[in-house]
Amino acid sequence: MQNNDDAIDSVTLLGFSMPTRQILMCISISHLIAKYTKFLGIHMKKSLITLASLAVASFAQVGIGRSISGIHVPSAELSDRGTLFISGSYEMITDSKSMSVDGFYYDADGNQLELDENTVSNGEALFLSFNVIDNLELNFRLPAHYDSHVKGANDRSFGLGDLQIGAKGSFPLSDMWIFGASTEIFIPSGFKSSGFRPRHRWYVNGNNDAYAYSANDWGFAAYVHSTASFGYTSSLNAYVGVLKSFNTSTNFALWGLGVTILPEKILSVILEISGETPIHSSNLAYNFFSSPLRFTPGLRMHLPSQVDITISGDVGFNYIKGQKAEDGLPVTLRTGKTPIKYNALGTPNLTIGVTLSKRMNLSWVDSDGDGVIDREDMCPRTNHGMSVNERGCPVDEDGDGVLNIVDLCPGTLIGLDVDYNGCPIDADKDGVFDYQDKCLGTPFGFAVDSKGCTLDTDGDGIDDNNDKCPKSTPGEPVDETGCPLDEDHDGITNNLDQCPGTPAGISIDANGCPLDFDKDGVPDDLDKCPNTIEGEQVNEQGCPLDSDNDGVPDSKDQCGETPQGAVVDEIGCRVDKDDDGVFDENDKCPNTPKGAPIDSLGCPLDSDGDGIADWYDQCPSSFKNVMVDSKGCPLNDRLNFNSIAKRIKFKSDTTFTNSSYTAMNDIVANMRQYPIAIEIQCAAPQKSLADDRAKAIFNYLEHKGISEERMKYEGFEKSLPKAISTRGDEANGVRLTPFTLQE
Repeated sequence: MQNNDDAIDSVTLLGFSMPTRQILMCISISHLIAKYTKFLGIHMKKSLITLASLAVASFAQVGIGRSISGIHVPSAELSDRGTLFISGSYEMITDSKSMSVDGFYYDADGNQLELDENTVSNGEALFLSFNVIDNLELNFRLPAHYDSHVKGANDRSFGLGDLQIGAKGSFPLSDMWIFGASTEIFIPSGFKSSGFRPRHRWYVNGNNDAYAYSANDWGFAAYVHSTASFGYTSSLNAYVGVLKSFNTSTNFALWGLGVTILPEKILSVILEISGETPIHSSNLAYNFFSSPLRFTPGLRMHLPSQVDITISGDVGFNYIKGQKAEDGLPVTLRTGKTPIKYNALGTPNLTIGVTLSKRMNLSWVDSDGDGVIDREDMCPRTNHGMSVNERGCPVDEDGDGVLNIVDLCPGTLIGLDVDYNGCPIDADKDGVFDYQDKCLGTPFGFAVDSKGCTLDTDGDGIDDNNDKCPKSTPGEPVDETGCPLDEDHDGITNNLDQCPGTPAGISIDANGCPLDFDKDGVPDDLDKCPNTIEGEQVNEQGCPLDSDNDGVPDSKDQCGETPQGAVVDEIGCRVDKDDDGVFDENDKCPNTPKGAPIDSLGCPLDSDGDGIADWYDQCPSSFKNVMVDSKGCPLNDRLNFNSIAKRIKFKSDTTFTNSSYTAMNDIVANMRQYPIAIEIQCAAPQKSLADDRAKAIFNYLEHKGISEERMKYEGFEKSLPKAISTRGDEANGVRLTPFTLQE
């Protein structure tokens, strides 16, 4: 241990070099354990029960301490090739109910014998695995068990369990997901003359016969594994497998799911749930509750030299659900001289487990091919063929006094002075080493050529760093900034030129600016309209702007954004000569009479299709295919509603003349033949009389079978409202206006 005025950085403890913070943490934990041990000495029985709240299994699962992460749930991740993983685990139960749900058993004579509630049962296991290649591991597990004295059944007994030999493959799918598969063979090497509690569910065969430490037959299992890594925060392990024990026809499902929080920190938290269940088509609930099912919390401390200590505990499902005799599994134990019988509990309520594990790198790989294997190579990425020392690091090949590993200029010529990076000296820092520099002492920041001399690309005597015109014409006179004296070659020197950069060939004034007679911003030599009114907006050719291209300049155009091709007047607005709402360029009938109804093309409407426009048609609702006169009225008076309306007359009030019935019968005939409706309008000196007369016509037609939905009527005082082209034909005060019914 070093001791000076600075803080202690590390200390060696038990052969491991540990940072001071870890040592202080270990001391604090040891102090807590010492205090807790004193408490255990005073309250041993209660303390053991309290510790057991962290605990592991009755029918133990495949085992603890089997991978670099997880407790009962192995990780799909494997170590690098050549890694040897050694794990030793210990687990303990102190409750007799973990052996018998009833707390008693029956001897060979049928006598019921009580169990001591503090009967101890524990297990140990040695696990070894070796990574033959990066993605393949071979493993070996040897369990050992101990059951304390059970009165009338056995003495304290220690014995080995069934040997397990397996292999696991790992298949990374991404940086986050790893998939794995493994197999195991269970060799029936366990002791058959020791123990009271069967260690696995498959140790109990189909006749309920069992041994405590052995299945008494060969077994085979296959698993799939999955691991998801979420950076430094957590990782998720899951596996599922099927086990076949040849002493029974039943297969067993083995499964588990676990999460590790802060997997790479000095302390990691592990939470798991796992189980093993016979695969039956019936008695599913019974098999589930009589088989191992537990929740496992745990803490893992990561020590130096890849050593881990894990304290874990299993909480059995019955601890939450409550123990029930019907959930017990009948067992006839063949261990010992005489068989005994009891109901075994699938999972003990509480158990404690401790695991110590270490990884050792025995790899022989030499990744960089320098003759030094990776685990001894302090420079594992040496370039191929480079000479290295016994630690795998490059030597000083160019002999400049700077090792290759930090030499930024390897291969420096022998004898040259170099800086601390191993590069030749460049005193003026112009990028050219002194032994190649023909112009030593170049000002800092100046551009230089390959010989270290100041650059003058255009040869005007002004170095490139100070030359504001580095591409001036060779031989052309320049000023102190390296720019030509008349840069735009317009005959006006730069110091007098008020318009530098004038294009070649443009006429200029005395100040070097282009001539512009109309002052529109376009030089006279380019101006297509040289007499533009001052202030008027012009295009790039100097002509007045016409944004909508209608032939009227914007300065006079009162209707901007006229559509392309539109006919406009002198102020740029669209023309509609007949004032029908359709502009002339779209108007197919440009001389429509004012007020005449038109279609979208500006042509007069002919609603009834009789060849007479609506504005002139005195009978605008003539029937189809009926011959009409020049006024659009049917030549047959019986089809002419104007003529029919003239024949309907009243004697007084609402009494019809005899001839009126003939006229109204003509209306009935037409409405029966054509799908039309009519509007009945009557005029009289009084509004009430006009309504009554219109209603009388309506009633007569309805009486003749015309539905009221096809008719409407209205009365008007004194005279009928004006209608298109009526020309006073309603002198008797009756108008009939037909219209086609909508389907």
